[in-house]
This record gives sequence, structure tokens and C-alpha cells, in this order.
Amino acid sequence: MMSKEVVMRWLAALMLSVLVGGGAVGRLGAEPSVVVQMEGDRLSVSAEEVPLKDIVAEIGRATSIKISGEARLDPQVANQAQTVRFHELKVEEAFRRLLPDHNFVVVHSSDGIEIDIHAPGQGSQPASQGTRTVGQAAPSAPQAAPSAPQAAPGAPQAAPSDPTILRDTALSDPDPRKRAQAMSQLSRIPDKEIAGETALTVLDRDREPVVLRSALDALGAQTPVPIDPLIRFAGNNAQVPELRVRAIELLRDNALGNGQVQALLRVAAARDRSEAVQAAAKRILDDTGIQ
Repeated sequence: MMSKEVVMRWLAALMLSVLVGGGAVGRLGAEPSVVVQMEGDRLSVSAEEVPLKDIVAEIGRATSIKISGEARLDPQVANQAQTVRFHELKVEEAFRRLLPDHNFVVVHSSDGIEIDIHAPGQGSQPASQGTRTVGQAAPSAPQAAPSAPQAAPGAPQAAPSDPTILRDTALSDPDPRKRAQAMSQLSRIPDKEIAGETALTVLDRDREPVVLRSALDALGAQTPVPIDPLIRFAGNNAQVPELRVRAIELLRDNALGNGQVQALLRVAAARDRSEAVQAAAKRILDDTGIQ
């Protein structure tokens, strides 16, 4: 029979071997985990004190998102531990949360979603202004209501200039030509907020080229021009190439100094599937000397 002293020594040795060997008791100093989930184009991430580079790497591993340019992350930022928690954000907004000091381009295609990360630069500031412009459009929409009563006295003639009627026609009329005409009329009224809000909705929902063209023209008349929606549209391979070229031209004319716009041009010039889009991007880069 073993003495009490021998038994105690045996138990102590067993516990030490479990702790050192990393058995069921658990690992000391284990790496914090990153939980990544994706539903459609909505991304959810939860990470506790994890370096940014590891969070980005886990997103690339756990989802169908193809991420390139990770090496361009600022090392000081990439290695800094971060706590991140967000739920079901669109991919663009999710990466804006993760990379507020970096430029990146999101390309949607039949193959999935690709993110091309670029080095930090001055260009990131105008992009955030574009985001604020889009975000402020929705609260401004109710201001259109006072305009509606003005249309009442001249019923048949006044109806086409009523912002509310024009918006509803642009968004829901079954005839694409009427939708495009309403969008064009809406872009010429004094209330630019409702025109911008409607144009953004058209870009997200409509599939008719004639209507999308009118929406792009309406966004081109905004001050400032909403950069992020135009970048998304220009980088979407599912859209008509001629319309994507139009979006690129609007960005060239209104936001060429923006870092994300320049990144879009470089990506499009290097490997866009459309020859027309690729040629347009190359031409702008050549004309402006952007490297």
C-alpha cells in the first residue's frame, strides 16, 4: 500500500504534467479567438484584444471574401491588439470599421467579393465625407413634404413637379422610360437631398440601363458628389460596362484626389473583366499621371 506522502507526490506530478502538456485543464496564455460569420453580404465579427492583421486574416479564411494587399497594412496598426464587435454590417461598412485609416476597394462580381487594401493616405478623408453625405440624405427626405401642397392648385400641370410624386414614379413605375424621366426631373428641382436619396435607391434596386443612367447623372449633380456609392457601382462587374465607365468619369471629374478612387482606378486598369472599363481607367491614370 502506498504511503500518503507517495500518493501526494504522484498527484502533484500528474497535475504538473497536465498543465505543462496543455491537457483538458486548458492552455495558459492561449491566443484570443476571432469569431467571424457571414450571411449574404452581411458580415459579423467578434474579437477580444486581437491584432488587426489576425482579424483580417480570419475574415479571409472563414468567408468567401478574397482579400488582397494585406501587406500594405500599416505595421503599427496591423500589430495593435483590438477589440471589435459588430453584427451584420455590409462588407463595405465592416471594413470601414476595421480599416478607418486605410484605403480599400470592394469589388462585387459573379465570383464573389474581393477587397483590395491600399496604404494609408490623405485620400481617406474625402471618402468619409461622401459617406456622411449619403447618411444625411435619409433624415432630410421628410423636408420634401411641404413642397407637396404647392402642387395642389394646378392639379394636372403641377403633379410632375411634385417631389414626392416624382420620387414614387422613379422608384416604382413599371415603365422604365417613365422612371428615367421622373429621375431626371427630380434631379433638376431645388431639393437636392430627395433627388440624391432617390438616385441612391435606384442604383441599389433598378436594373434598367436607362434608369440607372439617369440616377448616375443625378448623383453627378450633387454637391459634394457621394463617392462611396459611385465606387461600389463602378467596381460591380454585374453592371453594364458603359454605365460603370460613366461612374468612373463622374469620380474623375469630382473626386480624383480621393485615395479610394485612385485605388479603384488602379484595380480596374490592372484586371477588370470589361475591356471598356479597363481602358477608361488606364486612360485616366495615363492622363493624370497617377501611379
